[in-house]
Amino acid sequence: MNMQISTFFKPCDYVAGVNPKTTVAALAVSFCFFFSGCASFSDKMISRHKIDLLKEDLPQLSGIYQLKPDLEYNKDGEAKLAQGKYLIENIHRSISQKKIDIDTSANLLLTVKVLDSNNVNFLFKNDKIVLDSVTLSTELQSTGLLYLGNHYVKAIGVPYLWGGTMSEKTRIGLASDGGLILNHVIDRSGGILLVFLGGHSSQSAYHFKRINSK
Repeated sequence: MNMQISTFFKPCDYVAGVNPKTTVAALAVSFCFFFSGCASFSDKMISRHKIDLLKEDLPQLSGIYQLKPDLEYNKDGEAKLAQGKYLIENIHRSISQKKIDIDTSANLLLTVKVLDSNNVNFLFKNDKIVLDSVTLSTELQSTGLLYLGNHYVKAIGVPYLWGGTMSEKTRIGLASDGGLILNHVIDRSGGILLVFLGGHSSQSAYHFKRINSK
């Protein structure tokens, strides 16, 4: 799986009032926690709405969908109308990990093409105009969902001590009505030496209406 890791500290950085040797030791310990402390999914939001895919079922995900989701699922797994000012932009960013200008009033489409059991291509389109194309590595989970290889982890300061970490990851699946499900989670963990940087995790899940298969 592909993982992007950005760090904003250096082993030789000096922190006022902290012995450099202590800093190095703490840094080594924090790295152990850093790679184990990542965002995790909760299946409750979408378990009633998804189909458990097997490897041979993955081509069923290929198709054209409306880019604007019509439904979102709450923490109890209940579906309601999807709404939000930056909803489409956030959907795009959760897949591409970048920002582009999108005319949200246009006829926006998302084309998903399963290339093989380990790679999927996403085309973001305004009618027939391609706005963005992203190909990601994938991994099929035991839950029947496809985990995307755009897992992102960022460290600020010394993770879990006087800094924090933020991690994001995304998975997709097939809805029982043939639509697409996208599940995204963000986890922010604070340092034990900075109480005000307490941990926080948020999760979102959306349904996209299928236009046709491809």
